[in-house]
Amino acid sequence: MKCQSANALIYLSLLSGCGAINAERENYMKDKVYVKSHYFGDAISEPEFSHYELRADYEVSDEKLMVSVDPVEIYTQKKERFAIKKEVSYKRYGPIRYSPTRCVISVVGVFPVLFAMIDNGYADSFKKACNKVYEWHREEKELPPEKAGVKAVNLELRDYLDSDGKLNFQLRADGKLVNGVLLTGFKGGDRRGPYSWEINNWYDFSQLDNDDSLDVRIVNVREGKSLIRDLSIKSEDAENLIYKSKYDGIFHLYYYCRLCNANLTDNLYTDQEVLIWKTRNFLYKGDNSLDWVASCIEDRFDHLRHGNVLVREEGTPKQISYVNSFIYDDYVWVRGVKPPGKPSTDDIRSCIRKKGLDLEIEEY
Repeated sequence: MKCQSANALIYLSLLSGCGAINAERENYMKDKVYVKSHYFGDAISEPEFSHYELRADYEVSDEKLMVSVDPVEIYTQKKERFAIKKEVSYKRYGPIRYSPTRCVISVVGVFPVLFAMIDNGYADSFKKACNKVYEWHREEKELPPEKAGVKAVNLELRDYLDSDGKLNFQLRADGKLVNGVLLTGFKGGDRRGPYSWEINNWYDFSQLDNDDSLDVRIVNVREGKSLIRDLSIKSEDAENLIYKSKYDGIFHLYYYCRLCNANLTDNLYTDQEVLIWKTRNFLYKGDNSLDWVASCIEDRFDHLRHGNVLVREEGTPKQISYVNSFIYDDYVWVRGVKPPGKPSTDDIRSCIRKKGLDLEIEEY
């Protein structure tokens, strides 16, 4: 028993020390004042004209090219500038629950010693009773705004009129000018945003070659100076505009089966979905009746009698190429000897005629 008491006292001496804990601040606890934000007050000068700017952007939505044009006048004006500052300080609190009397009672008692040895919470309470334990709190206080000088700010006005100059739209395909239009309808009045035009209203993109690149140039002549804004149309947007003006989409047919011969040489059957064949891609225009075509082809070419002929259809060649890149995630290819024959372009056109569909296809 004496030995256990001695051990307890040794353990307790580690908890208690009649000293100070966390009495000094850490190195990072620096009192400081920092600028949180700035704001502008009253103007101290009249606005002065600085320069003209020409802003433009485009968007392709529902196979339509929308171009927005925003001629802007920039003025400068001096304004008072104010800083909002915050004061950061670290304040010490404590000692927390420091009690020499309780410390002495706990040291000479038996049960408190035992509790301290098996209970971390009780040990922490012991520690605070026998030591001066301090806590540091970070405190922030917002200070009154301070004047931070004077700064020139830009003011945007949108008061452009047709009579203020000329504004031309140019469409280029593979670097060659294919369309140019004088844009009008600017009414001034300090409008809030840009003017927009739907280019498809006057230009037919089906005139272009399928792989043409597209870009737009906006030229604004004001007071004898030309402002130019070039917009490069993304390749997927250009493809969307051109292909969708000529075709309704692109598709291919594919034939897969399950519980069929996956290896035609070894006569090995599997429950995997096995891809037997896939046709080439076809551009199409007309009724989206491709499921009827697939049904007709299945009647003629389902030689294994366990398969399905399905359609994979997308809007543009790039889109269907992207989807095809994941085909091996869904199917495994048939292996072994030559698989059953797949339909030709004439076979597909024959099914279109048989079903009486208003559908034209073109090999891609």
